[in-house]
Amino acid sequence: MIKKKIISVVYSPAVLDLFHYGHLQSLKFAKSQGDYYICGILTDKAAQYYKKKLVSNFKERKAIASSIKFIDEIMVQDDTDPTKNLKKIFQRFKDAKIILVHGNDWRKIPGEDFVKSINGKILTHPYYTGLSDFKIISKLLERYKDKFSTFEDFVGYFQLKDFTYFNPRTLKGTIFASKADTLRFLKPLLKKSNIEDMLVFTVLDWKEEKRELIKKINKTFKKSKIAVRSSALNEDSSEGSMAGYFHSELNVPADSFAKIEAAVQNVVNSYNEKKSDFMINQVLVQQFMENAALSGVAFTRTIENLPYYVINYDESGSTDSVTKGIENKSIKISRFCDPREYPRKFASLMESIKEIEAIIPNIALDIEFAVKKSGEVTIFQVRPLTVNLGVQIEDAKIRESIKELKARFINLSKRKAHLAGDSNIFGDMPDWNPAEIIGDSPNHLDYSLYDYVITGSVWHQARTSQGYADVSPAKLVVLFGNKPYVDVRNTFNSFIPAGISRPLMEKLMNFYFSKLKKNPELQDKVEFEIVYTCYDLSFDKRAKELEDFGFSKKETNEIRNNLISLTNNLIRSSKNSIWKDMNDVFQMENKRQEVRSRHKKEVKQLLKNAKELLDGCKINGTLQFSRLARLAFIGNILLKSMVAEHTITQDVYDSFLNSINTVAKKMNSEFNLFIRGKISLEEFLKHHGHLRPGTYDITSARYDRNPKIFKSLNAPNVQHDSRTNLLPDAAVMKKISKSLKNNGIDANAEDFLNFAKSAIEARELSKFEFTKSLSDAIELIAEAGELLGFSRAKLANLDTETLFGSINMKESKSTGLWADTIKNRMESRAINEFLALPPIIFSENDFDVVSYYSSRPNFITQKRVEADLANIDSHKYRDSDLKGKIIMLENGDPGYDWIFTKGPAGLITKYGGVASHMSIRSAEFGLPAAIGCGEIFDKIKSCKSLMLDCRQKKIMPLN
Repeated sequence: MIKKKIISVVYSPAVLDLFHYGHLQSLKFAKSQGDYYICGILTDKAAQYYKKKLVSNFKERKAIASSIKFIDEIMVQDDTDPTKNLKKIFQRFKDAKIILVHGNDWRKIPGEDFVKSINGKILTHPYYTGLSDFKIISKLLERYKDKFSTFEDFVGYFQLKDFTYFNPRTLKGTIFASKADTLRFLKPLLKKSNIEDMLVFTVLDWKEEKRELIKKINKTFKKSKIAVRSSALNEDSSEGSMAGYFHSELNVPADSFAKIEAAVQNVVNSYNEKKSDFMINQVLVQQFMENAALSGVAFTRTIENLPYYVINYDESGSTDSVTKGIENKSIKISRFCDPREYPRKFASLMESIKEIEAIIPNIALDIEFAVKKSGEVTIFQVRPLTVNLGVQIEDAKIRESIKELKARFINLSKRKAHLAGDSNIFGDMPDWNPAEIIGDSPNHLDYSLYDYVITGSVWHQARTSQGYADVSPAKLVVLFGNKPYVDVRNTFNSFIPAGISRPLMEKLMNFYFSKLKKNPELQDKVEFEIVYTCYDLSFDKRAKELEDFGFSKKETNEIRNNLISLTNNLIRSSKNSIWKDMNDVFQMENKRQEVRSRHKKEVKQLLKNAKELLDGCKINGTLQFSRLARLAFIGNILLKSMVAEHTITQDVYDSFLNSINTVAKKMNSEFNLFIRGKISLEEFLKHHGHLRPGTYDITSARYDRNPKIFKSLNAPNVQHDSRTNLLPDAAVMKKISKSLKNNGIDANAEDFLNFAKSAIEARELSKFEFTKSLSDAIELIAEAGELLGFSRAKLANLDTETLFGSINMKESKSTGLWADTIKNRMESRAINEFLALPPIIFSENDFDVVSYYSSRPNFITQKRVEADLANIDSHKYRDSDLKGKIIMLENGDPGYDWIFTKGPAGLITKYGGVASHMSIRSAEFGLPAAIGCGEIFDKIKSCKSLMLDCRQKKIMPLN
């Protein structure tokens, strides 16, 4: 009687004539796949489909099965097709998953149509090769050779029907058996790659003939090195891949009895440890490849089943670093890419992959490989890539989208008369950090709002007013698919002082582009390591690279003189300019109060109010913030150059930044007062309630609409530094003054440090203020949408042009326009989500060959910390205490400042530059941080705990 609830029922048909160990392993495998196992014993008549004559009759064969304790139930199967029995089982176990287990040597498995119709599951397993009817008969034939005149006389008793051995061209499902069997099948067929000679044996062989096998390995591979690999029967199949699940041993001396024995035993032990202790599991021995030029794992589609080849690779000479998850390099190549565009080092590998695909068609593959320095490709493993196998992707639509992106890139890269540079580059981090502020795949409204208040024109208007080249008209951020990119030609031109001659501008642009192409990992550090945006104390050393590029002394002096002039002008006028800009910023409150006083809650009025707030934000907020941010950057660049030139130490630099008081410290202070009952939550939210994680995201709740993120049982240990003195000691101040004077900067140490402090504090305060108008405008848009029946999620697909263009429309027309726009955007977004896009685009070919550079995180402070990780999703806040944990955050805009109230141990972000919001915040609180980790972020986000060592610039998983 069945007592426990049955989740899955396994059925496998069996004959069990001449019952042997292979039968036992087959039954044991079936039992392991579900909760309740039913074995169907074929009647004598049904079994004749397989054999003319049986040794044992039905009663005997059924009795053997009935005596096996792990079989839960025996059924009589009176046909070769088990469908009748499967239907009965389905009726009995209506809530259970029905699993049919069958051998892997049939073109079409009997009963599979019915199992598929009930959403059941079909599993196959390879037959045991150590024992079989055939081998038993062969032994009997040897023993009783006088009884039969020929072998054929004896085996004539056995007739196989509708049977094939490992023929992938006729198999409907898959050729995959064990790793070793797959390689043995492919070896004679491959012309574009090589499979090393192999020796394969089973676990049973190893138990019974260990010494003989080791001698055979010695003899086969002599004094070379070998690889001892797992080849379990359930390691690779069309149902699932267990890549890396079992143990393998590399670089084993083939002439060492002890080391071979230990290596094989480790592989066998891994089967037992992973509860896959079948005696028919295999061990695969091959010659070990040393000093590969390239090695790794290639997928013929992405794990989301998208039409890209994915190559994860290592160039260190190791052949297993990728499978162990050590290496960070990756490239995606679209399936539509012209083979002539394949990167040279991957060309032979791609030929090999395509050849294997032709042999094993219509299934995504996971291929382990190595490429020798000669270019010869060696294949170590071919397995099915089973993740999202059933996900249907319209490849043709993706192909068309890639074509459109290429055309857009070509159009945006055409020569523009008012700009220097014949070509263009697009990156997600060089300026204004769109990936950090609005995310890697923002809602369309996020992008549109960011464009409206900053990146459309305000950004360059601010720079022109400070003495930089006028690049108008120039949009800073554009979309390729769903991903925002900075127009690098526009931003690099905007950083050139207005006094630089046009020919020198062209030469500078060529230099900047050349350096960025050679060092794409510097795209979030362009102001510090590529572009000359102001004069700094390291100019003469850095200018060496200009001379190496072909700049004359005269040209270098022109650049130096213009930078000194611009820098002095900005520092000299900073006291007045900061005061004036902040005075303008505070004027926005008048407009906010005026808008709040309007009580009319109609769609047109709400949209009109939102537009007024955003326009006021541009006139009195983001323009001023842009100028203040530029001054803060200049202060930071000069400070960093002082560290580089040993004018000050890193500790002095860190201490100075830590001593600066910004709105973030005020928020922490007020939060502590709230926790201790000194002020109410209402008082706290009165000052900070407008902030939201995702400053431009209408779907993200403001603090005052999501106060639970500030709830905590205990007051957090807010990060702070006890040092309160702004200025270093007299000796350091004297050294700073001397260094500034020697470099032509018209400021002494005290004036300069006050300038840097004022600029950084004003930058943060102006940002805090303009986001009030932005946040209120977003809420007004949400209110208008609600009146028309649109949720925030739907509104996120609109843009400012559509929204504000509706102000003078009838509501019915607005509703129709919005609905159509939302529908089209959602459809477009769905396709764009399938696109693989690089962090930086140098040519149209980068949409087909998507490369990912090795990131260089920006480490903040010199501290070291070991702690558990807390990975924060932008819309799912964990209520658990974040105190003492390293917080992981994909993009950190001002709306995430609440994390500092939780007393974190450290911070790691995917996006962000050396002087980005979270870099400044972390330095201000003395919090160890790694900002802008790129692909490294994705590698470590699943870890439980990390060591973050900022002094040594290391991030190391502890588990």
